[in-house]
Amino acid sequence: HVVPDTVSYNILIDACGKAQQLHRAFEFYDEMVRQGLQPGVNTYTSLIDACGKTQQLQRAHELLNQMQEEGVQPNAHTFTTIINACAQAQDLEMGLQVLEQMIRCGAAHDVGQTTVTPYTTLIRACGKAFAVDKAFAVLRCMLEVGLKPNTVTFNCLIDACSRANELDKAFKVLAMMYHYDNPPDAITYTALVEASVKGGALDRAYDLLRQMRREEHTPSSSLYTSLLDACVRAAEIDKAFEVLHSMGEASARPAVATCTALVQACGRASSLERAFDTVRYMKYVKVRPNAATYTALIDACVQARDFGRAMTALQEMLMASEVPEPAVFNALIELCGGSGQVDYAYQIFLYMRQLSVIPNSLTFRGLIAVSLKCGDVQRAELTVDEMAAAGWEPDSATAESLLTACASRAEVAAGLPRLLQRLMPCIEHKQRSPLLARLAETLAAGKMYGLAMQIVGYLQAEPSPPDVQLVAALRSSLASTPALGGTDAGRALFNTVSDMLAPALPAPSAAAPAAAAPGAPDPA
Repeated sequence: HVVPDTVSYNILIDACGKAQQLHRAFEFYDEMVRQGLQPGVNTYTSLIDACGKTQQLQRAHELLNQMQEEGVQPNAHTFTTIINACAQAQDLEMGLQVLEQMIRCGAAHDVGQTTVTPYTTLIRACGKAFAVDKAFAVLRCMLEVGLKPNTVTFNCLIDACSRANELDKAFKVLAMMYHYDNPPDAITYTALVEASVKGGALDRAYDLLRQMRREEHTPSSSLYTSLLDACVRAAEIDKAFEVLHSMGEASARPAVATCTALVQACGRASSLERAFDTVRYMKYVKVRPNAATYTALIDACVQARDFGRAMTALQEMLMASEVPEPAVFNALIELCGGSGQVDYAYQIFLYMRQLSVIPNSLTFRGLIAVSLKCGDVQRAELTVDEMAAAGWEPDSATAESLLTACASRAEVAAGLPRLLQRLMPCIEHKQRSPLLARLAETLAAGKMYGLAMQIVGYLQAEPSPPDVQLVAALRSSLASTPALGGTDAGRALFNTVSDMLAPALPAPSAAAPAAAAPGAPDPA
């Protein structure tokens, strides 16, 4: 029969802790005491670790107090264990209490000589909780007991400053590193660059990047990307290209998404040449531009109103086997409208069809707008029919523009009634009466009185009676139209509009005779 000793029970307690069976760990502890064995520092440390693994921090702290009361001095591992548990549970108050206890019992320096991990762990936890002041308080505790923080400790403190947006404090930590003869490493610089980027201090970030390279620390691709992204977001195009150049020197390749964002930024900054430079650089470093990149490049050309280079970018896109979205063609069609090239617009539309890119409603609206801007109303009408065949309808604004253009051109105005019936369902209800009044006015001004009379008929047939002020304004406009009263059709038009006002007007008095149609004999 072998009697278990203290070491045996310590092994059992430690195994229970790792298995997160806290109750069994205490059962073995109680049995150990009953056997007359004295728990030692390893016993209590294993129990404290078991409590930490089950988030029983208060019980762990009670054990720490108990062992000291029984004359068992905690060692570095004991304090590290409980502080780690507090850090994992984000219980900073408990962690700081343990730290103070470690200092009071005179163990702080001894612990620090063995390892600075408890301090570093607590600083890291403070950073995660955005408690930067508490992180500095832990550092002061280290310095007061004569301990020298290591690089990891300082890096955790810089990270805490970054999380709390305390950029100036982060740079003070950097100065402290040099003061304590603990030069920064790549992790230090990375944390400081990211803190500077987060704080919008791009000049500081770039200076740190250069300093990092001077000290022969290799920046990671992700660090370059982070800084490059920040430059793009801030529209710092010059700075972004400096970072891109530095990446090339360091043989670091930018991400496709970052380069695409840079192309977009160049477009917004009206720097078309640099947008193309970015794409050329991507190809040079073997970063393949994708559909989004080429779309951004074409958008930049559209913003610069450079149709030729837009088509060049489209050709590059197709050669790279990237299929454009309808939005790309829509932008090119819109660009044609701006330069009055209606034939080019329809060639692009045809090219779109050849590539099996399905046009959407915006495509057809763009074509109609280009046609109207170039005065080609017939082509616009044909596009409406094609639009309907594709399952789309014009929006209210497009329909109004087409009807207004048709009314203003005598050579196509004859088709207005048919077109009106076709497009009226696309017009918002509240806009129909004002639109019909404008069409009648436009037709009358062009001496197309018969067509104007038909439009007035549509106005009279509206489910809701037209507004009196609207009709009065139309009547007034007709009254001032030259030569309206010189024809029977013109007088009939004027009288019809006047009759629409009759129910709303007071009966004429002897002193105030009714207004006559333009060109009619004076009733007097």
